[in-house]
Amino acid sequence: MNERDFEVGTRKFKLNKIDAFKQFHIVRRLAPILGDLLPVAHKLSKVSPDQMGEDQFQALSPIMVGISKLSDEDANRVLLGLCSAVEMQQMPAGNWARVATDAGLMFQDLELSVLLQVAAKAFMYNLSGFFAVLPQVSHGGA
Repeated sequence: MNERDFEVGTRKFKLNKIDAFKQFHIVRRLAPILGDLLPVAHKLSKVSPDQMGEDQFQALSPIMVGISKLSDEDANRVLLGLCSAVEMQQMPAGNWARVATDAGLMFQDLELSVLLQVAAKAFMYNLSGFFAVLPQVSHGGA
């Protein structure tokens, strides 16, 4: 497996790059909650997508709280935008198909937990470089 390939349960996925314009719109929609996201994203930017484990997903809790503050439209745009960059393998050794388009999910049988893991991996693969170059955020202290 390379850094683009990952599994969630029994399903195999492949990450693709999101074009810079779409990345811009995802980050723009996340802008109101970037204060919540930056510390976690900065830590996770040092973790490659294939090393994401349960500890890293638990660290995403502040991101989930931040996402809860988004409008439904913005949350859909972010989630679908991230998932549209991911393909899922059909049947063992079968063709690959996109998980989502900007209009909606392509697979109605994907559970929320799988969908969020797919989106998190797409986020890290596509946007970790953006967050890695931002200055470290301090929330007080000496």
